[in-house]
Amino acid sequence: MAVIDVADQDETTGPVAKVEVAQLGRSHGLTGELYLRLLSDVPDRVQPGLVLETKTGRRVTVVAIRPLGDRLLVRLEGVDSMEAAKLLSGTTLYAEPLADPPVTLVGELIGKTLVDHDGAVHGRVVAVQANPASELMVLDNEALVPTLFIVEVVDDRVVIEAPEGLFDL
Repeated sequence: MAVIDVADQDETTGPVAKVEVAQLGRSHGLTGELYLRLLSDVPDRVQPGLVLETKTGRRVTVVAIRPLGDRLLVRLEGVDSMEAAKLLSGTTLYAEPLADPPVTLVGELIGKTLVDHDGAVHGRVVAVQANPASELMVLDNEALVPTLFIVEVVDDRVVIEAPEGLFDL
């Protein structure tokens, strides 16, 4: 089961209803293009004509995307200069979650009880940390569990297939 990026939350809002789909890099050239790093493994989450949001709620419309070597460049509506592009550098772009997502969203894991296939309870998921190999669920007892061990997310539980010794530290 795949888990995709972090849906931000805080004590006043709970889980945010948007998911991360891309991050803007540094500006490229004088006309406002920015390098683009896709954060979603779902095709077509960032396409010309789509309206995305920043964490602060600013809405941006994708005008064009083009490859430059092995990287992508994006042009956003109203971002017509290097100076305007620099203001957006490092910004994460969010979109509405898919109606029938092929993956589990990180925001859906937080607050659920982690159990193994035998029914043993290992704690409550309080956060998810990004990690190059696999995102890590952070439990209330500070244990770290890779999301790649998830076999099912149901109701208030996350069920994992844990390798022997995972919780023996």
